[in-house]
Amino acid sequence: MSTTIEQLRVAFHLALRAQHTSEFDAAALVRAWPRLAGAAWTVQQSLANSRSHSDLLVERIALDAQSLGAAVEHQPWPGPGRPDTALSQVTAALEHSAKMIQTAPIGPDELPEANRLTASSLWTTSQLVGRAARDHSVDLRMDHRRSQPAQLELASVARDTHRRFNAVEQLAAAALAEPGRRRPVPTDAGTQLRRAIAVWDVEAHRALIGDRSTTVLHVLSHLETESMKAFEGFVAQATETGIIDKVTAGRLSPILRDSSTSWGQLRDASAELSFGSVPVPMTLINAGRDLQERFADAGRHSQPEDHPEVLHALSGHLASAVTISAAARDLIQTGDLRAPARAIARIVREQDLSRLATSVDPVAIQRRQTVPLTPETRPILAAPARRVFLAADEAVNRAAGLDTLLRSPLPVQESEESTGKQSPPKQPPPVMSTPSKAASPRL
Repeated sequence: MSTTIEQLRVAFHLALRAQHTSEFDAAALVRAWPRLAGAAWTVQQSLANSRSHSDLLVERIALDAQSLGAAVEHQPWPGPGRPDTALSQVTAALEHSAKMIQTAPIGPDELPEANRLTASSLWTTSQLVGRAARDHSVDLRMDHRRSQPAQLELASVARDTHRRFNAVEQLAAAALAEPGRRRPVPTDAGTQLRRAIAVWDVEAHRALIGDRSTTVLHVLSHLETESMKAFEGFVAQATETGIIDKVTAGRLSPILRDSSTSWGQLRDASAELSFGSVPVPMTLINAGRDLQERFADAGRHSQPEDHPEVLHALSGHLASAVTISAAARDLIQTGDLRAPARAIARIVREQDLSRLATSVDPVAIQRRQTVPLTPETRPILAAPARRVFLAADEAVNRAAGLDTLLRSPLPVQESEESTGKQSPPKQPPPVMSTPSKAASPRL
């Protein structure tokens, strides 16, 4: 009878094998991903230390996957269909592992190995899905047999999916680097910054998934605007104190400014479709404010031994900005985002003064209800949301200099003697993003 660790090792081996046995159907791989990420989070929840890691990385990945899963069938790509068989096998192995943990809990000595195996499965499969989406986008652009407008639209969606999975892959790589890695004991500044980034990511995704209103989007966009300003201010301080080199700072500062501006545009656009009587989770507001304070504290109080910890946190924040903006776009594009009926009617009327009536239900207007965005109002938010997403992706591309695997002088624990079984790497290779041009990202 196999143990839980052996079952988790089976899941990891299946993830490795999927690199060769998968049909490499990008759409099927994307469809299979949300359930796989959810299964990995179920395993983490079953472990005794499910929330002991300050980064909450597996939970953050699972929440983004949940948002993606809700949007998959409503988008032009990948659309409805069957999931990839190879990834479904990985999912089944993870789900079986979670059930085994319930009956036979893992001991403290095995927790690092269980965490490492779970993170390894996520990292390997997210890399597979992202590469498949990238290649599918290229194939669509080179295929001249299809109608050009529809082809380019699908290629754009596939390319954005690759951008999203590039961020997810970096989060998974950070989770894989956690177990067994030696770090100095950080001061409160470094630890609190990492925790604040993790909590903000979780609360932002939960708010978007749970509420789905333009009011929440408006507040979230405002908090992201201020957080990016705080991030830019931190980069300036960190350059003076030597935490970040001038070259990296020179590449990051302009795109952080663009990102803050883009979030501000989305904030202003969503304000036109919101009203203040809709309650916004206080956990979201508190998480956003706390993150801004932690950026200020890290710039003023961090010590040299905190620098790897701080840089690690900053890389995670940039990746989270991609997934949060992607989750917001999911709601807008699928029509799940809701706004006050009165606000939608006013916007539609302002767009075409010759119209005597709108498509909004007058009863909903009278009762002050919220309704899904109409096709006429959706582009008002879709355009700034895409600019936010592209700016966040560009920031990730420019942040290669923040990679703590390259900058940290700390040694990595040596691997234990081989037991004859294949085990996941103790830490992933550095995630080196391709340097981008200094110009703003193209829309």
